[in-house]
Amino acid sequence: MASAARIVCGACVVLACCGESDSTPSEPPSRTPLPAPEVTLTTEEKSVWSKLPPDRSAIPVLLYHGIGPESDFANPADAEYGVGVEDFAKQMTLMEHAGYRTVDLETYRHFVQGKKVELPARPLLLTFDDARADSWTGADGILRELGYRAVMFVDVGRVEERDAEYLTWAELDTVAAGGRWQLELHSGKGHKQIHYGPGPDDYGPFYAYKRQGEDFDSWQDRTRSDIEWGQRMLADHVPAYRPLVFAPPYGNYGQDGTNDSRIPDDLLGWLTRRYDAIFTQDVNARAHAGSGQPLGRIQVTRAHTAGELHELLLSGGG
Repeated sequence: MASAARIVCGACVVLACCGESDSTPSEPPSRTPLPAPEVTLTTEEKSVWSKLPPDRSAIPVLLYHGIGPESDFANPADAEYGVGVEDFAKQMTLMEHAGYRTVDLETYRHFVQGKKVELPARPLLLTFDDARADSWTGADGILRELGYRAVMFVDVGRVEERDAEYLTWAELDTVAAGGRWQLELHSGKGHKQIHYGPGPDDYGPFYAYKRQGEDFDSWQDRTRSDIEWGQRMLADHVPAYRPLVFAPPYGNYGQDGTNDSRIPDDLLGWLTRRYDAIFTQDVNARAHAGSGQPLGRIQVTRAHTAGELHELLLSGGG
């Protein structure tokens, strides 16, 4: 489970993975969030998720990739990393029953920096990667009902390509303006695997690997310009956007696989000079005051049971 959780969007080894397609679809029809499903907790669930004593010593962070049925996903590997609407509603209701309340990015960042902040008895940061449309349509209703907030990391390349599974710029502006969601950058066009070697399976994350024949300076120019482009595009289309945190695709800035040992330290150093927090999935997801970079997230998928999620929130995994 631990190693699989680090491979965001499935085991993509070709450029067509993670939702890429050769054609640019037309603008999708207007979409609106689904109403919150009715959730009834069993006696056993209420017992397992009974109200916990206050603990403001750490803030766990959860990560989701799409809220909807597997049929919503064009790529079967991606579908494994989603969560059904009813399951998501049950998970959020269980957490609310246990006393968890979400915090916004400002509170989370200031807490990690050691600044004085007001925290609920059981703070939680809720995040979604990619800006899939079903993350908004499937999750927003239950978040609204519970008074929860969330952070959405945007794959700008997919949005700009008008991928039908992703939110449009107009929808993202609506999402941000509603005040329940904060938008941050996930990638420019770098949410994909690149061919880094001569072998047929020599593919790796865009930011973490040099292309075949690419030198280190060219890698720096390619990756940094892509991130800067994504940030500009978000700022141009979503006035509410502020570059506060960053989540590299696949949770990999080179530490989880690379073809140049200089990449992890170089990229992490460059990112931490630009953003207050860098998120991955291979470190403990319970952030404490003074925690160093990167910071962890618990990736929740269809495979997780409610009991496993309960344990991960308390332990942080990693």
